[in-house]
Amino acid sequence: MNGNLKLAFLKGVGEPFEFTPDVSVTIGRANDSVVHLNDPHVSRRHATLNCIEDKWTLVDNGSSHGTRINGSLLLAQEPCVLAHGDQILISPFVLRVDLGGQAMTLIQVSAADSGSEIQLIAQDELANLAGQRLNVLLDVAAKLQEANDEKTLAFTAVSSLLLGTGFGRAMLLRGHDGTTYEMLATATNAKNKNVETRISSTLLRAAAAGKSVRLDKAAGMNMSESMMGEGVTAALCVPIVLGASVEGFLYLDSTGGFKPGADAAAFAQALAQFVGMGLGEIRRRDLADRQMHIQNELAAAHAVQRRLMPADFGSMGPWRWKLHCEPGRVVAGDIIGAGVGADGFWFFLGDVAGKGMSAGMMMASIQAYLAAELERGSSVVHAMNAVNSYVRRHRSQSEFATLMAMRLSADGRVMRMVDAGHAMGAIVRAGAAATLLECNGGPPVGVLDDAFEFSEFQLQPGDRILLFSDGVCEQRNADGDELGMQRVLECVANSRDEHADVECVMNLLRAHAAGAPFADDVSVASVAFGMREEATRA
Repeated sequence: MNGNLKLAFLKGVGEPFEFTPDVSVTIGRANDSVVHLNDPHVSRRHATLNCIEDKWTLVDNGSSHGTRINGSLLLAQEPCVLAHGDQILISPFVLRVDLGGQAMTLIQVSAADSGSEIQLIAQDELANLAGQRLNVLLDVAAKLQEANDEKTLAFTAVSSLLLGTGFGRAMLLRGHDGTTYEMLATATNAKNKNVETRISSTLLRAAAAGKSVRLDKAAGMNMSESMMGEGVTAALCVPIVLGASVEGFLYLDSTGGFKPGADAAAFAQALAQFVGMGLGEIRRRDLADRQMHIQNELAAAHAVQRRLMPADFGSMGPWRWKLHCEPGRVVAGDIIGAGVGADGFWFFLGDVAGKGMSAGMMMASIQAYLAAELERGSSVVHAMNAVNSYVRRHRSQSEFATLMAMRLSADGRVMRMVDAGHAMGAIVRAGAAATLLECNGGPPVGVLDDAFEFSEFQLQPGDRILLFSDGVCEQRNADGDELGMQRVLECVANSRDEHADVECVMNLLRAHAAGAPFADDVSVASVAFGMREEATRA
């Protein structure tokens, strides 16, 4: 299995897509979307596909009209693990998921069926179900509802079709592309077991409109000029409808003069309805299991992430801090640490690239290693180079972390900081606008060896250092616009202390998201130097 994801349009017009696991795929109405769906019902940034821990996931980005998988509505920002054959509904489009390399039986169908014509089966014939078939149908309906997977359901269906219709061959097919179909199951009676005949593309195309059809010999044509010339006595195709789309087909034919029962079409039609219901139930259970699994993993990772972080507020010497963290719907690995060592107070905040459990493990490793280095008195540059070397030895090719780390002198007047590709921090100074922290550093942690240098800042009593993760400034609103850095800086310009800084940023972020869940981990921290104004006045 190569891990690639293919998307094909079942409803709507467009070429198939194929994506490798290393890309993030945006789906939406915006012109720069990777999967561009040009319809007013589609939001500009409707949904996102990512491959996390070798599993492809789909996240609805808080779209206006929602995203459904196999008929089930996704909660906004809740990641859903995709499975082969899933149908993604972003109205009015339906896309089918193909996870390449999975075992499947593909069959080729005829390019055309000369000398044959399609006959729509009358509704009164479909309503006629002889009493002797009824018990068979009721028995198989129960078995279909009990099926735990699609393969079991498919084999139960085709076996029952032979018994209940009198046809010589029965198949359950699913459309793969325009000329190829995936065969989920087939069954053949003794008289048809060694007979090889074509599958009628004409019949399948006609049934794709959602109606049961049969293939008849065209008037005035010789048997040798049609599929009938191959010995096919009769052929029938019944669509399996799931929700608003045709999910597959029950295909039946007979050879050698073997003819089906008079009520075969009615039996197959009724069975197709039960198959559709059974398939829908399997899909719903499977989706619920996938969602439960990923939520349990996320909950465990979030618990570990929170235990590694410092308390929400505290003080050490002349320094105080306040922080607020909200984990995203997918673990993204925000890193926060605070403490005091032999060379003064230290603090860091950053973000591991990537999502999922591996990002969470990398976050925990960096947090523990960097905290240990700073705790024992290492300079901020030495500590960053040490953790960088560790990450480079243990990371995968796509893993790295952005990070801003600072060590503050014992008297609180000097700050030395390294910015490892993070660039999301500001100095908030009383009576002045908040200014972006521009300091030396280097590339993200894990990219190059021993690449870091520091900048030194002189601080005044009352100064505050505001740091935040990219989940803040990259949060999008309903129109797809990011919050951005400038609005964050303007927000805290008139803030009174570290608690107000964090509250201000979080209120701004929630208003921008307009009630939608945050797309990524959100971390905001404000570190203040000196006594509070109220304490000074007292």
